[in-house]
Amino acid sequence: MKTKPATEKLDFIEDKSTGIEIVSLEHVRFSYPPHTHTGHYVLGIVTEGSIAIRIGDERFECNAGEYFSVFPDVCHSIQPASDAYSMITTCIPKQNNVSKELDIIKKKIIGNPAMEISVATMSEQVHISSYHMIRKFAAENGLTPHQFQLQCRVRKAQELLKQGYKVVDVAHMVGFCDQSHLDRVFKKQVGISPTRFANSAISSNAP
Repeated sequence: MKTKPATEKLDFIEDKSTGIEIVSLEHVRFSYPPHTHTGHYVLGIVTEGSIAIRIGDERFECNAGEYFSVFPDVCHSIQPASDAYSMITTCIPKQNNVSKELDIIKKKIIGNPAMEISVATMSEQVHISSYHMIRKFAAENGLTPHQFQLQCRVRKAQELLKQGYKVVDVAHMVGFCDQSHLDRVFKKQVGISPTRFANSAISSNAP
């Protein structure tokens, strides 16, 4: 008798009193492209199956019962290494941030991810050439300014979706040209569509 495949399940939990976020994935096949966590340390544990993970320049396989950790601003990606996997990740806010030379650009993007800002404008603000600015930004943050801005737009979209805003409105609020553009970028980074995320998100106000 053929066994029915397990149903994918996702839970996004945020403790607003501490800023700690937990993502629980069960029986998923998602791949996560290179990305960073600007304000969090990440601790993940695989509870079923296995994943192939790249953290900085290191690549390794993480199997059920094994864990991994990622520092803030370190680029990492995840691929399934089995038919499906289950995983729990905990994102813990960092404290006492060390200032970097290009933080003026980084903070501007984080504060207003919908803003259109050219590479030339960014370069002028820090008084270096566009070429060197892009290379230095990527070295400090793990992503180019454009990749970082897309990531910030998706993170802002997640916040707005949890607040109950409609997907079509969120797309314009965070700077995407239309909903289909948001859908493509969001699914690539989060693993699911904005609509599915909104239905899966859980907000916790635990004291």
